[in-house]
Amino acid sequence: MSGAFRAAALAAVLAAALPARAYVRTTDARTGVQLSWPVPIVPWHLNRDWPDSSPSCQASASGDPTVDAVLLSFNQWEQGCSDLRLLYAGELAEMRTGAAGTSENLVVFRRGWCSQDPRASVDPCMTDPDVDCGSIYGCFDDGPGCIGRNPCANWGIVALTSVLYDPSSGRIMNADIEVVGWDGAAGAIANPPQHGWYFSCFPGAQPTSCTSYGESGCAYMDLQNTVTHEAGHFIGLAHSAVAGATMNATTAPRETTKRDLAPDDVQGVCAIYPASAGGCGCGGGDPAELVSLLLAGLALWPRRRRR
Repeated sequence: MSGAFRAAALAAVLAAALPARAYVRTTDARTGVQLSWPVPIVPWHLNRDWPDSSPSCQASASGDPTVDAVLLSFNQWEQGCSDLRLLYAGELAEMRTGAAGTSENLVVFRRGWCSQDPRASVDPCMTDPDVDCGSIYGCFDDGPGCIGRNPCANWGIVALTSVLYDPSSGRIMNADIEVVGWDGAAGAIANPPQHGWYFSCFPGAQPTSCTSYGESGCAYMDLQNTVTHEAGHFIGLAHSAVAGATMNATTAPRETTKRDLAPDDVQGVCAIYPASAGGCGCGGGDPAELVSLLLAGLALWPRRRRR
C-alpha cells in the first residue's frame, strides 16, 4: 500500500460458532490502534446496478426493496447512546472499491465470482495483485486459486467490507461494502453457491427457502441481514463471538436476526461513538447542506491508490 495508509478487509462468511465474548473493535495488527471515523457523521453511496437480483429485490413503481433494505441496515447503527450518523448520499454509478477505488464510501453489488466469469478468469488481472478484476468486470474477486475449481473455499464469502485507515491513529478514511450477488446463470443453488449468493428482500417473516436461481416467492440470503452486519465493519467493529449478535461471523440462508442490533452490538457502537452531553454538535442546519459540506470535505481527502 502506497503512502501512510493501510487497508483492511472483513468478510461475512458461513462458518462455525466461536466461544462467547464481548464486542470486538477492529485494530491494526501492527500498531494495535483501534479504528474509527474521526467525525461521527459519515456519508455513503449505493451503486444500484443489480439487474439480476431475485424478484423480491427488484424495483417497481411502488418502491425499491434493495434501497429500503440497505437504508434500514445503516439506520440500525444510529443508537440513542451514540452520536454516530450514517447519511445516505444517493446512488452512484461508481463500482471501484478497496485500494483501487475512489474516496466515496460505497455499497456495491457484485455478480458472481470472477473465477467463474469467462472474461475475468482469463484476464491477467486475476493474478496481478495491483489490479482488481471485480471493479473491471463487476464480479467478486475470489482469487486465482478458485479458477477451474468447483466448489472453492472462498465462495463462503457472502459480503466483504474494505476499510482504508491511518495505522498510526486508527482514523478511517474510507470504507466500501461489496455484496456477492447472483451472476444471472440458471441452475440449482448449491452450498457454497457456484453462481454467487441469491439474495432476497422480504421485509418481514421469510418464506420457504429457494432451491434454484431466479425462483420467486421464496427467500435465501437476506439482504438487510447481510448489510447490517457489514455496516458494523464499516464503523470499526470486528467479528463478535456472542451468539445472536449482529457482528457474529456466522450466517445462514433466511437468517434475519442480524437485522436488529443485540445489546453487544449497541455497546460496541456506543463505546466507539459515545453521545456527548450536548449532542453531536451538528447544529440545526439543513440536512441537504450538511451532506454537501461532508461530500466537499471528502473530496479533499487523499484518494486511494493501488498497491
